[in-house]
Amino acid sequence: MTAPTAWAASANLDPGRLLGPEGWPRLLELDAEPAELDEWLLAHPSGRLGRYAEVLLGYWFAHAPHAELVARNLAVRDAAHRTHGEFDFLVRLDGEPLHVELASKFYLMMGELPDSLIGASLRDAWRLKAARLERQLALARHPLAAPLLPAGFAKAKSVARVTGWLFARDGLALPAPLNPDAPRGWFAPLAARWPRRAEGGRWLWLPRLQWLAPARVPLDATGDEESLRARLAAIDRPQLVAELVPAGDGAAVEVARGFVLPPGWPPPEALALLRARMLPDPAWQDGR
Repeated sequence: MTAPTAWAASANLDPGRLLGPEGWPRLLELDAEPAELDEWLLAHPSGRLGRYAEVLLGYWFAHAPHAELVARNLAVRDAAHRTHGEFDFLVRLDGEPLHVELASKFYLMMGELPDSLIGASLRDAWRLKAARLERQLALARHPLAAPLLPAGFAKAKSVARVTGWLFARDGLALPAPLNPDAPRGWFAPLAARWPRRAEGGRWLWLPRLQWLAPARVPLDATGDEESLRARLAAIDRPQLVAELVPAGDGAAVEVARGFVLPPGWPPPEALALLRARMLPDPAWQDGR
């Protein structure tokens, strides 16, 4: 809700506009009494991180005092039932109609240029997502979209809420259109000593649906680096881990996070296939 954007799309939705004048008090109420949000999540289950993020934002649009959720996941299809795009959200914020696209991405920066940002699954890359996002932002101009748009949305502004984390080498500047203030982490080989940000830090393996916000867990749910490394040794794709410190109330709070990489990652064949999907062919810089 409040994190800086990960990169500059053609039109970004400001977090302050998303929160509205009563946003912070409402978020604090949800922290203290999350039952209503829990019920919403149970009614809209999803095991995919992107969909989970959409469900959370959909809750906000449906319940924030300054917001009105008009439509969600509105698909644009032709007579042959081919999908030409989908509006993530059609909402009114303070009465203004908006088309809002959401992106929640976690990319490892393997070189020094934005085109070197790739997903841990090797099925996604920043270049692919950024291009798709811009197509989605232009969806209202598609001739098949006009009959679907609710009253008042024919000329609505299209904006993106781009969330997520970028994982890069320490000291590496993030070039435009990446945001230098984006949430940022590290990556390191599984067998190497992991970067530390605090003395006496503890470690936690982050399940995918817990990637969105910094972790806060009971202290006894954390472990030491060597124990966690042993648990991850049999997994053949990068895993996200968090470094935490005691909060003084029996809990531990995240101070940093990073991807730990299995031996041989990324596999050359899978990486080549991902690069081939990037059009036009990017000028990769592998940093080696």
